[in-house]
Amino acid sequence: MVLSLVGDNTLYTVLPDPTIWSRAGLTLGWVGVLLGVNRIVRLIFNTWAGVLFDRLPRRGLLIGSLALGAVCNVIYAVAFGPVPFLIGRILWGAAWSGLWIGGNTVILDVSTDATRGRNSGQFQMWFFTGVAVGALLGGAFTDLFGFRGGLWISAAITGSAAIVWFFKLPETRSVRDKPPSEVRSWRDFPIRESLPAAVPVIAVRFVFAGVMAATTILWLEQYVGRQLSLTWIVIPLATLTGGFSAVRVVASIVGAPLAGRASDRMGRRWPVMAIGLAVGAMGAWLMGGAVIWMAVFGALIAAVTAGSAQALAPAIIGDRVDKARQSRALSVLFSLGDVGSALGPPLALGLLSTLGIEGVYRMSAVVLGLAGVFALTQIRAERRLERAGVSQS
Repeated sequence: MVLSLVGDNTLYTVLPDPTIWSRAGLTLGWVGVLLGVNRIVRLIFNTWAGVLFDRLPRRGLLIGSLALGAVCNVIYAVAFGPVPFLIGRILWGAAWSGLWIGGNTVILDVSTDATRGRNSGQFQMWFFTGVAVGALLGGAFTDLFGFRGGLWISAAITGSAAIVWFFKLPETRSVRDKPPSEVRSWRDFPIRESLPAAVPVIAVRFVFAGVMAATTILWLEQYVGRQLSLTWIVIPLATLTGGFSAVRVVASIVGAPLAGRASDRMGRRWPVMAIGLAVGAMGAWLMGGAVIWMAVFGALIAAVTAGSAQALAPAIIGDRVDKARQSRALSVLFSLGDVGSALGPPLALGLLSTLGIEGVYRMSAVVLGLAGVFALTQIRAERRLERAGVSQS
């Protein structure tokens, strides 16, 4: 999973740079579309993935998804102009639907009520490790080997990971698990049970996977220019962006397992969720300031939110939804999250001319704050469910 993210994060890290997109035959408007379209198409692909993972073994679907991800990187490496990039991003949407829903399904397969939060947090930790590694390598590969050269290397890395899975990935679906009945309508999808968990995920994905992923290089440029000059080294902007993104993700790596473990011990998910969102809102607000050290501090504490919310939401699904429908519930959760992350890049880049980077980031803080208020309302709902005999632990 870590190695699947190198090519995708290369695009988020360096493609918003005018010196990159202009040589790829793109415009800034197309960059916003390309960084969001893979999430829009997942509204369709997530549904299919949810049904398939509820009915079929996990192993073959996961290996095929990872191999498709490697093909997408090859397409990026040879593409010029918007159409081939668009094809690659749509295919990556399909690949990531399989990887993400399948991966989270595997985690629920191997978890119990007492370990669901911890295991989900650990899985999110590795996901954020992939984001950090992808951002760091994507920026460095671009500066060392050029945009296309870096993507060829990313394709080789992801393809190698698919080969490793072919030989080593175990099957976690029990042979005793009977496939559910045929899915004939949306009534077969546990939408109502999934919606509460989806609300904070929509907000977090909009802000972190959308707004910040597409604007970090522009956000840093306002503080350091095209390069950071230290007494002993000069760091180009693309490499600096990748390095900073990797450092920021460390907070998410730490936050995810801590939130999961805390919720397991408390037997409560929503209080932990509310705290994480409040911290994220404060950090995003600081990122809109003019003082660089305060902005950097804000970026690091805001990243805790991305880890905690995305670790707790699948655990809430595992608490509330029966095993035969959990993959479909995850598909609802992640589809709604993808709506948020798809809207983030075009909206952020479109508002830059009117709000500026500062206003865009403070708008993001308001979004996280509202999600925190929603999480507080769910604490009472969680207690009502517990009184009704539905355990949330």
